[in-house]
Amino acid sequence: RGKRTLNDLVANVSTFSEYFVKLVNANDDSKKINEVIQDINSLKVDVAYPFLLELYRDYSTGLLKQEEFIETLKIIENYVFRRSICGIPTNSLNTTFATIGKEIDKKNYLESVKLAFLVKDSYRRFPDDEEFKREFVIKDVYNLRNRNYLLRRLENHGRKEPVIVEEYTIEHVMPQNENLSDIWKASLGEEWERVHKTYLHTIGNLTLTGYNSELSDRPFHEKQAMPGGFADSPIRLNRFLAKHDYWDEPSIQQRAEELAKMALEIWPMPEVPQELLQEV
Repeated sequence: RGKRTLNDLVANVSTFSEYFVKLVNANDDSKKINEVIQDINSLKVDVAYPFLLELYRDYSTGLLKQEEFIETLKIIENYVFRRSICGIPTNSLNTTFATIGKEIDKKNYLESVKLAFLVKDSYRRFPDDEEFKREFVIKDVYNLRNRNYLLRRLENHGRKEPVIVEEYTIEHVMPQNENLSDIWKASLGEEWERVHKTYLHTIGNLTLTGYNSELSDRPFHEKQAMPGGFADSPIRLNRFLAKHDYWDEPSIQQRAEELAKMALEIWPMPEVPQELLQEV
């Protein structure tokens, strides 16, 4: 009997090892699943693996359908990323992912997963749209650990031909240089110092380019019109910049708002019938 138990344990470890390798390397048979796993891996949230392994087992054994598995993975991705943007400490994630499997009714898997995340409160909360959007437009994303992931997801939203973000560099539309030229000071207005300090590293002022050294600290209209500049760029993040005539505080805010609306589509909240939430 003991021998059989040991064999069962070894078989169990072997099976979960296979799941772990597939998760780490994103080499499932499904391209769609691999894409979501890669996104989760980009967020470097190793503490999620206990729950991810449980999900993978339930998907592999047919308890969780492929579409449900993909949607559940996206919920995890959105939960982690929204919390990152909202600056919620990560030290609670360990416990959350270690125990959330116990909160799931596997006869009603997907809806139960959604509910388990939505009822979290305080420092375990799933930031709602209002909080996420508010923080998204003011966050210092240039110094965010996940900035490449963020820009990649924004740039490739709705694309069938993904852009490899790592082949580009991050460009500050309003230059990083504290010694701004007189042209830039005039463009930003009398409160140029406040504007520069407040918005420099926020999403409204950041884009992607292959011409970082050429753009440098040039005035906005030159960055826009030069060969390889914003108006001559295949990068979708530059579309707003290509059609704008100037760059100042309202321009940065407007672009940030547009990107925030896109962010709400890319990283949505889970949705369940209102009566289910009221029952909890």
